[in-house]
Amino acid sequence: MSRTAIVALASLAWAAAAIGSAGRAPAALAAPSPSPPVTSPSPAPNAPSDPCGSILSIVNRPTVSTGVCTVRPGHVVLENGYTNTTTTGAGGGGSSALYPQSVLRAGSFDPHLDFEFGFPSAQTSSIGQPSVSGSTDISMATKYELGYSSSAMWGIYGAVTMPTGSKAFTAGNAQFTGDLDGAYTINSEFSFAGTLSFNALSAANAAGLPQSYFAFIPSLELSAALPGGPSQLSAEYAYFSASGPALPSKSLIDFVYQRDFGGHVQFDVEYGFSPTPINGQKQHYLGAGLSFMN
Repeated sequence: MSRTAIVALASLAWAAAAIGSAGRAPAALAAPSPSPPVTSPSPAPNAPSDPCGSILSIVNRPTVSTGVCTVRPGHVVLENGYTNTTTTGAGGGGSSALYPQSVLRAGSFDPHLDFEFGFPSAQTSSIGQPSVSGSTDISMATKYELGYSSSAMWGIYGAVTMPTGSKAFTAGNAQFTGDLDGAYTINSEFSFAGTLSFNALSAANAAGLPQSYFAFIPSLELSAALPGGPSQLSAEYAYFSASGPALPSKSLIDFVYQRDFGGHVQFDVEYGFSPTPINGQKQHYLGAGLSFMN
């Protein structure tokens, strides 16, 4: 091969190598870029926490208003109390003691539903008559917590009372109650609660015979949390559209102190009075209670 041919072939080989090198990216540049990190979606805002976790929120007594909270599954609550009512005015005064006012409340399969049984209480009265003693009627009830938000909760309650008590203290007829219950938290210290209660009640009329009558009983309660432990002070107003068969309406004002001990025991003390005279008589009462939750 001539020298000229050899030089030409070498030139062609060099050119091909140069072109091939120009068409290839350096190894560092040819490596794929890492994928951008996967960003998880922001978590949805947390649902409001259960407002019915403490015995202070669950126990109903001793207010006229019915609390919204139910007893949770696997738990029972036993509420007990003593009340002494004093009557003064025309027609003869006296006093009446009622105890132990025991109500057993049990949770169900649904955390928003509970069932309740009211045991008969012993009662002694000297109002307008010689002292007489006996027992009161029994009751059964159920409560359902319809819902709650971060600041409010609402529910319904229904009860029936059977005329099983002794002659002096039985209502004489079955009684029925249906409630709309609600509560609203203003801030960490103050809260409102209230009930709209529709009642088919029964009591002795002027002839001494049992007579059924209707009573609408709305109530409103303002509570304030107290420092130094799980305790609160409440003031409540309740209105009774009828105070008995063929009797006018009346109002009731009461004050309640409640304190929890260890999450399973609650103590309460109350004072209440009715500023409305009925047949020339007024009433006020003192009470105390002790409730337990497992």
